[in-house]
Amino acid sequence: MTTVAPFPAAVATKRTLTTPQILWRGLWALWAGDALLLGLVLSAGHVQHAAMKTIGQDSAPSIIASQQIKTALADMDANAANELIADPATAAASVQAYSKRRREAATALIAAAQNITYGEAERIPILRIQLELGTYEALIQRARDLHQEGDRTFISAYNQAAQLLDGTILPAADALDQANLKELDAAYSGQRYQSVTTRSLVAVGALIVLIALAVVQLFLFNRTHRLINIPIFTATLLLVVFTLLTLQELNSAARNLKRAKEDAFTSIHALWRARAVAYAANADESRFLLDPQHASERTQAFYNKRDLLAKLPAGATYDSVTPNDFTGYLADELNNITFRGEREAANETLTGFGRYVAVDGQIRDLERRGQHKQAVELCTGTAPGQSDWAFDQFDTALGRTLKINQDAFDASIAEGFGVLRYFDLKAGIFAGVIAVLCLFGLLQRIREYQ
Repeated sequence: MTTVAPFPAAVATKRTLTTPQILWRGLWALWAGDALLLGLVLSAGHVQHAAMKTIGQDSAPSIIASQQIKTALADMDANAANELIADPATAAASVQAYSKRRREAATALIAAAQNITYGEAERIPILRIQLELGTYEALIQRARDLHQEGDRTFISAYNQAAQLLDGTILPAADALDQANLKELDAAYSGQRYQSVTTRSLVAVGALIVLIALAVVQLFLFNRTHRLINIPIFTATLLLVVFTLLTLQELNSAARNLKRAKEDAFTSIHALWRARAVAYAANADESRFLLDPQHASERTQAFYNKRDLLAKLPAGATYDSVTPNDFTGYLADELNNITFRGEREAANETLTGFGRYVAVDGQIRDLERRGQHKQAVELCTGTAPGQSDWAFDQFDTALGRTLKINQDAFDASIAEGFGVLRYFDLKAGIFAGVIAVLCLFGLLQRIREYQ
């Protein structure tokens, strides 16, 4: 360090401030800037963490639970219908499947209830599902009993259950979905705006402190003719490192959140809705055979749900259509391909759905020709070429597509939280060390005037 001859003990400024007074004020200014920067950094980290929690822990799990409830309930209903269109002595598989899905619905309902975050918007739909589900099961049991007795009024009992399911229970699950989706979208939209704003403020705050450190360094050089103040210079380097690391971590958290929301969850939501609607369509297929008086109504309900999954243009086939040529949940997924293996699984899902729809057409042709028994066998059969086999092939492919996206979502959320782990602590340490270095750097100069 270069030194020169002793300088006067007190030098007055134009405002009659002595050099020690200026240095003290400079120290307070540096501390104020450092504290401001720390506040901006903590605020930016809070924005990312809050959005990550809302999307990854509060909203997305409840949305998935609502679709799991819908899927399980729709398949419960499909199995109840399958049981009722078959001979009571041959319906054991449908009865077992019904019980399995009932347990799955109960488990998903409990998961949703344990993750209530948004008050009555979630609590009311969950309560409605819970209350009405008991009535639905009672009606299904009545239909079973009447079916066992050979009383044809079992169809009326089943229809009451179906109306309750379609008109009240499934819409309640949709309400639960929408309550959480609204919060998820709001959190993500807010995060995108606030993230850019807070990161910009961090950069501006860091620049202000950097300029202040440079001004102090220049002032010391002019007054003391020392080339460099080691603590102030170190604080400057540390500030640059702190700012770059902070912005890097904030950018990484934002990228992980974007990957989780836009790349993965958009597909997850589309696929879960596709699965729930597909199971409901499968129930409509069985209802068509169960209730001849409402056959046209059941057929239209099936076609409406089919189009929700994939509405093809005239003349197109499921094997040849491109994602931009059709609409529906499966089109939404195919237009959001991001991850390795996802396109192949999604294409297989679409092709599998096409096979299932083709078998459904065969069932309806058999029924129209008066071959009811053969139609029932094709509808409930699990051998290759039969309806339940084709549906299982489709659902398995959908499950693989869903898993690819769910794994990516989970990994992105975990990585985002990992990036922000100890974020506040690290920021506090950096800011504290910078403050101490500023104190040491200026205090030793102040003491030279005493």
